[in-house]
Amino acid sequence: MPNFKSVYAHYYENGLRYEFLTEISPNVWKITRKGDRMEYLAQDVTDQLFVDVNSKPQVLTEYGQLLAPDGHNLIENVKTVLNHPNLVSLVDCFALQFSNSGKRGREKWFAVWDYCDAGNLGNLLLPPQPRPQDQRNEDGDVEMQDAGAEPETKFLSESFCWHVLTSLLKALTWLHDGVADIVQGEDGAWRNVGQDIDWSPMLHRNIIPRNVFIGYPRRREWYGPVKLGNYGRLFISGHCQTPGANETPTSSKVIAPAPSLRSANLEALVAYDTNYGSVYPRQPDQPYTLVSEYRAVGEIIQGMMVEPTGSKHMTKIRSQSVRMNIQNAKYSGRLKNFVVKLMEFDPWENVADSDEPSPTYVTSALYREAQEGVDWFMSTGKKEADAYVTARMAESDDYKENTELKAKQLFESYRNVQEILEKFY
Repeated sequence: MPNFKSVYAHYYENGLRYEFLTEISPNVWKITRKGDRMEYLAQDVTDQLFVDVNSKPQVLTEYGQLLAPDGHNLIENVKTVLNHPNLVSLVDCFALQFSNSGKRGREKWFAVWDYCDAGNLGNLLLPPQPRPQDQRNEDGDVEMQDAGAEPETKFLSESFCWHVLTSLLKALTWLHDGVADIVQGEDGAWRNVGQDIDWSPMLHRNIIPRNVFIGYPRRREWYGPVKLGNYGRLFISGHCQTPGANETPTSSKVIAPAPSLRSANLEALVAYDTNYGSVYPRQPDQPYTLVSEYRAVGEIIQGMMVEPTGSKHMTKIRSQSVRMNIQNAKYSGRLKNFVVKLMEFDPWENVADSDEPSPTYVTSALYREAQEGVDWFMSTGKKEADAYVTARMAESDDYKENTELKAKQLFESYRNVQEILEKFY
């Protein structure tokens, strides 16, 4: 049994910082941090870290050997990687000791994750439920319409589409490029924030609507945070995008096994990738690349632009070309063209047959382009664009209001002091 008074003491103490509220699913609890009442999810990961072997309780598993304090203790490294505003972040880990009927206590381990209180995007991509009064009119008559051109259709608002798009690309910019954010300075130049140059690109391999989690807005912004979660298929490529000073850039690219596979021979992956290229829809044994991630994001945005007509909404989206899906969608050409780009471009397609090095930081460039798209949308003068309040705008307004309030309080204090001094002089 682990000795909690040594390497485990820190994690045992961490458990005292939280209060359990309710179990929302098996082995997953909603908890609150006592210091600030922030809510999180606590996942019981005891069985992933420990196993009982004969008479020895709680012996480290393979995962335990990697993560536990008396193993390789990589849990802090994992927390550093899975820590981003647009990822469901691993916030903390703690251990508690449970005992029944006076028996010897048994330790339970919990991983603490961000809690997205508005659910996941998959809940929004469902067909509307018909109301009883919509089934037929009172007379049983149906008014017929003249045949005409295909009507323009619109499902979720364009501002929300841009919000989800930039949020997902910002998350992937961190996973792919090790760049936390890209911001535009007053001089108009874009700059990387929090860049880690010693970064191995990671492929999520499971970007689907139900793994995109949403939080409620906290200020007056229209939409809350959007976070990519569920890392069961996350793959660390080991590919280096930036060569050292004495190394020549190569034509290689980030590549991973198909999402259904945990591992595969690298030579076989390269051979399959050469054979398939960037064919779409994906084939069962087709290697997974950065292009696969871009297309997964493109599929989600298409799903938001086309109103669902059945339970297989995303399957239908994937079965048709992007141009067919959104050609009549009532959204700006800029948004539609960006989605088409996500689905059709492959900057690595001809690199192997040329002398040019493999392109780098492509995801960062896409994220920057998406931000420029949002800026363009905000400048269109449309009613929705003029009313749209982003999280950054709401935060700036709060800062301005707080600054003005503090200045007013300081002025009132100064005036009170002046009045007191005037009484004595």
